[in-house]
Amino acid sequence: MKLIFGGVRGTNPVAHADFLKFGGETTAALIEGRGGEKIIIDAGTGLRALSAKLGAGVPGAEVLLLMTHYHLDHLMGLPACGLLYDKAWNIEFAAPRREALKPGEVVRRILAKPFWPIQLDKLQARLRFTTLPSTPTAVRRYGGLEIRWCAVHHPEGCHAYRVDEPATGTALVFATDIEWRLSSDEEKRLFLALCHRPRPAQLLVMDGQFNRTNIATFKGWGHSAWEDDLEVAQIAGVHELLITHHAPQNTDAQLMEIEKAARRIWSGAALARSGMEIEPHG
Repeated sequence: MKLIFGGVRGTNPVAHADFLKFGGETTAALIEGRGGEKIIIDAGTGLRALSAKLGAGVPGAEVLLLMTHYHLDHLMGLPACGLLYDKAWNIEFAAPRREALKPGEVVRRILAKPFWPIQLDKLQARLRFTTLPSTPTAVRRYGGLEIRWCAVHHPEGCHAYRVDEPATGTALVFATDIEWRLSSDEEKRLFLALCHRPRPAQLLVMDGQFNRTNIATFKGWGHSAWEDDLEVAQIAGVHELLITHHAPQNTDAQLMEIEKAARRIWSGAALARSGMEIEPHG
């Protein structure tokens, strides 16, 4: 199983020269299974790079797009996504019900007039929409992969996803947009259970937009300090931590300093970068 980052930036995209090393595209990631399964998590502006990587579909090509939540920085790459305009692709959108909205209604609104010229019923790809159950023990099987999820603390709600590949014994947890310090005991318990069960995940990808010096200013915004991510990763027992959802004002130089500081605390930590590819190891 391989994880590929299309975008790792939070809040809004940036495109200046001093942001190129880590990338300025907002959240989108691709998981490729050993059996050819393709799962995309979120549809930020990083979706453009992932669409280009997937390329033109062969007839019957399939991809599952998991939506963590519906804030615009995680959806703004969807309208121009090339996969939507390729009749070879079969795209399934899936997410738990959130704010009383099902995934299909969210996609319809994003593509609605006057915001976009091509509406849902004019797209070439074959689309399917699935509302995932909210029960914490639910499992979705997708080819040789298993998907689990839980709600995390974020305004208007958000879900973290876990993807397991039983054939290789590998698992990763993807937790963008989570405010660990404001999470209830129950939210923390469920999230750590997601990391632990059915077996400890090797890789955790977690939102670390702020730091412990400035996070009080942004209390309630729905994001964690990168120092919190280190504590969570060590409690969860993962082998590797990739900190993501970088603040749009943080330059490459600033992010490099954060990464150095994180690695001084725990050598298993790093910051995610657009274009990065990683394979969890069992």
